Amino acid sequence: MTAERVHSGTAGPGRDAAPAAVSGVRVFRDAVAAEWCKLGTLRSTYAFLAGCVTATLFGMLVLYFLIRAYDRSTSAEQANFETADPTVVVMPVVAFFLGSIGAMSIASEFTTGSIGPGLLAVPQRLVLLGAKAVTAAAVGLLGGLLFALLADVGAILLLGDRPAPLNPWQTWTDVIPTVVCAALVVLVTGVLGLGLGAVLRSTASTLVSLGGLVLVSPIFAHFLPTAWQLRFGSILLPNLTPQLAGSDHPWLLSPTGAAAVLVGYVVVGLGAGACSFRRRDAS
Repeated sequence: MTAERVHSGTAGPGRDAAPAAVSGVRVFRDAVAAEWCKLGTLRSTYAFLAGCVTATLFGMLVLYFLIRAYDRSTSAEQANFETADPTVVVMPVVAFFLGSIGAMSIASEFTTGSIGPGLLAVPQRLVLLGAKAVTAAAVGLLGGLLFALLADVGAILLLGDRPAPLNPWQTWTDVIPTVVCAALVVLVTGVLGLGLGAVLRSTASTLVSLGGLVLVSPIFAHFLPTAWQLRFGSILLPNLTPQLAGSDHPWLLSPTGAAAVLVGYVVVGLGAGACSFRRRDAS
C-alpha cells in the first residue's frame, strides 16, 4: 500500500491557491508613493510653496536695496558693510514653509480624523510614519536646493563684481557648499516638523512650535549676553548652514559638530514622534 502525501502549501485540485505575501519593501514603497500623491491634493502644500517664492523674492528685494546703499556709500563706509548672503534672510523662512509641509502631512490627518483610513491601509504604524518621513525629507531636500540655488544665483547676478565684504563669494563655485548645506538644514526641518506633528497632533500647535524653533529662537538669541548668544545660537537650525559649509561666521561649531547637531535634531524629533505615534491611540 502506498501512502498519499499531501505537501503543505501546494494547491491541489479543487483547492484555492494561498495568497502571495506582499513584501515589506513593496508595502513601504507603495506607502511612500501614496504619501507623495497625497501632498499634491493638499491646498496647504501650494500655499506653503507660494510662501517660499514670496520669501525668495523678498530676499532679492532686500539685497537690491542693500546694494544701492553700498554703491552710494564712501569707501570707509563700504568696508563696514555686512556680507550680503541671501540665505541668512531667505532660507529660515523657506525652511519654515517647507518644514510645515512635512508637519501638515500628519498633523492635518489628526485634525481631520483621516489618520484612521491611513492606518487601515498601512496598519504598521512605524512603516506609515517612515513613509511620511521620507516624503517630508524629499520635499525639504528638493525644495531647499531649489530655493537656495535661486536665492544665491540671484545674489550673484545682483552683486556682479562688487568685492568683499559685501560679496561673500570670490567665484561662483564658492556658492555650492552653502546651497547644499542650506538644503540639508531644510530637510532636517521637514523631518522635525513631522515629529512635532506626531507628538502634538494639532495643526496650530505644530506650526507655532516649528515657527518658534526656526524663526523666533534666532531673534531671541540676540537678546542674550554674548557668551550665551554664541552658545545658544550655534545649535539653532538656521545658524547651522554656515557652520556646516565652513564659511565665515561668528558661531562656535565646526562642520563636524554642526553635522552632529543636525543628526541630533532628526533623532530626537523623529524618535519622539515615533514613540508617540506607536503608543498613543490614533483618535
